[in-house]
Amino acid sequence: MPTYKAPRYIKQLVQRAINVNLDRPISQRASYKSTNGERVEGTGMRTARRIINDQVDERQLILMKNWFARHGDSPKESKARMKSNSKAAIAWALWGGTAGKKWVESTLRDIERNK
Repeated sequence: MPTYKAPRYIKQLVQRAINVNLDRPISQRASYKSTNGERVEGTGMRTARRIINDQVDERQLILMKNWFARHGDSPKESKARMKSNSKAAIAWALWGGTAGKKWVESTLRDIERNK
């Protein structure tokens, strides 16, 4: 399956979000979950690393599109993202932010057009 490379400005945003997230105490990090009493990376951190490493395939793009659909229009999450240091804002940036959402939608349209 081919992979797709996010634009540099999206990768820069994602890298900043990774750095900010990792600088926080593990209990305050976005996109971490508890498994067997231990805090481990969640889907957002794994997605961020895939974006940075140019390892985004069509399945990942679809997963991202669905994530943005769930979280993008939620009034509660939109309000939470207004604080730039909130978990919601960091999580949004880990997925590429609004620019990432547009890139995902555009890339998926291109894939469909070329099928």
